[in-house]
Amino acid sequence: MESPSRAGGTARAVRPAFRSLILLIAGLTALHIAGLGLFTGGFLLQRLELASHADCTSKKIVDDLPMPPKGAAEGNIEALYAWENILQETECTLKPRFSKAVVWIIDALRYDFLISPTNSSLADEYMHGHFPTPQRLASQDDATAFLSHFLADAPTTTLQRLKGLTTGSLPTFIEAGANFGGAGQVKEDNWIAQYRNRILRERQLDANATSGAGMTFVGDDTWDMVFSSLFDDGRSWAYSSFNVEDLDSVDAGVEKHMLDQIKDTDTSLLIAHSLGVDHVGHRFGPSHARMTPKLEQMDRLVGRVIDMLDDDTLFVLLGDHGMDATGDHGGDSELEVGAGLFMYAKKGFYPGALAEQSDINSVLDDTAYVPFSPLDGKHRSVAQIDLVPTLSLLLGLPIPYNNLGTVIPELFASHSTPLGALDATLLRALRINARQIHTYTLDYATHATDLNAFRPELDRLWYEALQLDAQYVELSKSSRLSTKARAELQESARKAAKAYTLYTRRAVVHARSVWAQFADSKIIAGLLVLMGSIGVSIVLYRQSALGSNQLSVVQLYEDIELPTLYGTAIGFAIGILILGLNQTISLPLRSFDAIVFFSAIGAEIGIFAASFVRKQKRLASKTPMMTFAAVVILAVHAALFASNSFTMWEDRITLALLALVLVSRAIIGYSAPTTRLQLQMPLLAVVALVFVRIAAMSRVCREEQAPYCAPSFYARITRTDGKFADNPAYAYAGPATNSPWVSGLAYILALAVPEMLRRMLTTSQSQHGSAGTILTWIIRPALMIGSGYWLADWAHGLESMDESTRASMLPFKQYAGLTTLLLVGVIGVLFWIWAPLPISVRHQLDHVSILGFGNAFGSSMLMWTTLWYALLFLLAQPMGQVALTLCFLALTILAELGDNERDVRLIRSALLREAAKQPIEPEPVLPTLLDSVTIALVGWVAFFATGHQATFSTIQWRIAFVGFQTVTHPWSPLFVILNAFGPLSVLPAFALVLSVLWNVAPHRMRAENKPAPPMTLASSLLRATMGFLLTHSVLTFSSAAFACYFRRHLMLFKIWVPRFMTGALGLLLADLAILLAIGTAWHISTKVHRVFGSQFT
Repeated sequence: MESPSRAGGTARAVRPAFRSLILLIAGLTALHIAGLGLFTGGFLLQRLELASHADCTSKKIVDDLPMPPKGAAEGNIEALYAWENILQETECTLKPRFSKAVVWIIDALRYDFLISPTNSSLADEYMHGHFPTPQRLASQDDATAFLSHFLADAPTTTLQRLKGLTTGSLPTFIEAGANFGGAGQVKEDNWIAQYRNRILRERQLDANATSGAGMTFVGDDTWDMVFSSLFDDGRSWAYSSFNVEDLDSVDAGVEKHMLDQIKDTDTSLLIAHSLGVDHVGHRFGPSHARMTPKLEQMDRLVGRVIDMLDDDTLFVLLGDHGMDATGDHGGDSELEVGAGLFMYAKKGFYPGALAEQSDINSVLDDTAYVPFSPLDGKHRSVAQIDLVPTLSLLLGLPIPYNNLGTVIPELFASHSTPLGALDATLLRALRINARQIHTYTLDYATHATDLNAFRPELDRLWYEALQLDAQYVELSKSSRLSTKARAELQESARKAAKAYTLYTRRAVVHARSVWAQFADSKIIAGLLVLMGSIGVSIVLYRQSALGSNQLSVVQLYEDIELPTLYGTAIGFAIGILILGLNQTISLPLRSFDAIVFFSAIGAEIGIFAASFVRKQKRLASKTPMMTFAAVVILAVHAALFASNSFTMWEDRITLALLALVLVSRAIIGYSAPTTRLQLQMPLLAVVALVFVRIAAMSRVCREEQAPYCAPSFYARITRTDGKFADNPAYAYAGPATNSPWVSGLAYILALAVPEMLRRMLTTSQSQHGSAGTILTWIIRPALMIGSGYWLADWAHGLESMDESTRASMLPFKQYAGLTTLLLVGVIGVLFWIWAPLPISVRHQLDHVSILGFGNAFGSSMLMWTTLWYALLFLLAQPMGQVALTLCFLALTILAELGDNERDVRLIRSALLREAAKQPIEPEPVLPTLLDSVTIALVGWVAFFATGHQATFSTIQWRIAFVGFQTVTHPWSPLFVILNAFGPLSVLPAFALVLSVLWNVAPHRMRAENKPAPPMTLASSLLRATMGFLLTHSVLTFSSAAFACYFRRHLMLFKIWVPRFMTGALGLLLADLAILLAIGTAWHISTKVHRVFGSQFT
């Protein structure tokens, strides 16, 4: 029962300290958001999109060009200008070869799925040889069928690939997030919109008509989001693209509607997008028995489609991207960008057989043939953006305005119109293509300076091509050409074609090298704010150790509150002033950015100013060596990003740094003043090291780590040839399924962990009461069901089971996931909030004992942290569950180790005071920076050990469906975020607060209701959290700074940008988790106050 003297006293005893603490951390969080927002806004800009649209309605399509102006063939610049104007009016598009088109995208259709390996040692029984129709048709008649490797630009996410496939433009890195955020409608000129406009004109329909154009779509609902207004009403059937558990529904819908619409004579354009291959890859990986029937289904459907085509329909089959050995995609590894392309036309692409290979070779460069590791030799390769001008000209459309692709020469060359013929289609196509890109680059230069450095080279190549073209046209006008003259004419045509191709290829190379714009002013502003936030963290860390007899977070907050508000107000006023000036003059920072920047800088200056005027003295540090070690470790970690090689191997380096820290703390433990501590402290450090070292044996590998990295996160298979490619980026065989043995180990840990935690609490006799209830009735069932979820997931992929049995696993999985979420997220949380402290009273003859008193704070915090661990356990795949458990146990051990180190400092302080014959007064012992750095390093080890790297392709999208059959907002994205950043930021944040609260006894009210001396717990929490956030801030700032420094480096978007994004998200999640953890400590302190009357300052 609550004492009357304590009733209503919570507002005075607890709230001021924790309210001040939360406001301080919230202010720092706001600075992080401001700095990251400014930097990201300047660094990850989207590519400049020009709003212009190509238009050929006023241009004539002529069969023969006029004679070039006099002097053009000799290179006279004025004549070349005039020749350029002539081509501008006459060469806009070609007469349509086809009036209708069927474009079928098979998501994640990798190139080797269409090609049978000639080397049996490279063949995989599950994915090779089951889709033979395209290769068979291409080998029979190259005039009617074309098959090639289809090179995608990274990021290999569906939305970005659809943009490239329809506009011919290059993607930007930051756009990848839109694939999962619901944004990304295509507003640029694209061949689908051009096709619709032409059909509407031909059928004399209004430009705003919503039907009648015969524009049809079926499949992935991403199309409905991107091109919602281009397909006819009643002719669009969109299916959810994120239910990876469903392997067949979308494909069944595509098959039904695609075949029906091909029969419909009113259909002008049919776009279909199947998802089954992609879902099998995500769910099981490419080398799995489920892939075989899916590829065979696609092959059968291709045969049916081809049989139904008429002569006037062009058929295009393509993959938007490939997949790696685990079935994932998003990055730029060889297997992720290696899609397949197959084009077919019954009447041939152009009359007659394919032209002589010399015609085609004359316009191909070194990139036309590439090796592909699952297959022998080199293979014809086409860039995905090259499909855009190719389709446009085959269908008689203007090439989209922003296109940077080059036409596929094989589809425009034939014996009837070879290079040198008066109506050489290939040369005309390349001329139109080059003219369109030249127009685009000139217009782009008026809006941005990205390509200005390359303008002289591009202009030189363009006018060289015009001169060679003029020479060819002049020569073609000669009458009665001799055999020798015809050979010269053909050679002249080949030179002109080669020159146009060189121009288009150099344009795209230069555009790709500057594909992202950078706003230097916003980048610098963001870095300055981030740097200032690091300074704020240091100031608050040091100020938490200032005081005379007691440490007061309340006083600290009051001292800096007004200076911070004044600084923010002044900065805000400066931002408003700049906003007004921007109306008349151009300044580097504009509008909202200036307000954010100056407000943040003003707040930081206010905090710095307040810290300098505080008059309290600083407590002498008792652990200079440990602080110095923490600074060195943090500096080494931050310096990694100066090298792309070190950044690639961060997973191993962080493990080495953590091992160094734990070994150092074990050695330091040997110097403890008591025998018990001399034995216990090294043992705790070594056990924690063993746990994290075993956890780190679980890993996925980056592409760049090949061949020195062996992935262990997923199950491995034994191939008949004894081969297994150890790096998933290069492995063409290897499942994405989980090992049943690892699932069994996770189940054993689910049984053991609650008992291990109970034994930890036994030393402080805190295992009774609410702690025992939570461990027995909430944590253990949740962990067991969580491991059972993934066992059911594994069983669902067993081919040895019949279909009905496998199907029964899906509802079991769903209910298991929902049950765990309900048990942990609702029942567990509510019980913890309302349950009493984990203490119990023992009545004896002469006194009353309070069991668990010495760890009243820590035991309650451990239960809360364990609830989060149970949630993350469900959201981790089996190997991740094992690694997460080991890291969680290591974090709890670090809490005990930190308590022992505090005991050592207290004992030594007491001995020193006794030796000096001074009164022994208890002095607050604060957490060290090394404590925070160690816990942060465990978080990084856990991040890598649970199957993650700083790459897109390691995002575990299947976590989005835990507890649900389809994507369910906001839970699905939240689960994916927690899967990746829970081990990195959330769990370590709670473990940090746990380490501060561990074995801290409440201050009890004294006799005669005298108040207990106030507890300085808030100061300890401030110091620990500032050290933790300082660690994350420094690493994020370093990754941002080096990303900025290397912003023109070839590996920028492969190495530094993903690492910065990982650090930025990790920092923000750490901020939020720390705020929640402090709120948890506040709640615990309120319970403690109500029971023991403890005061907090």
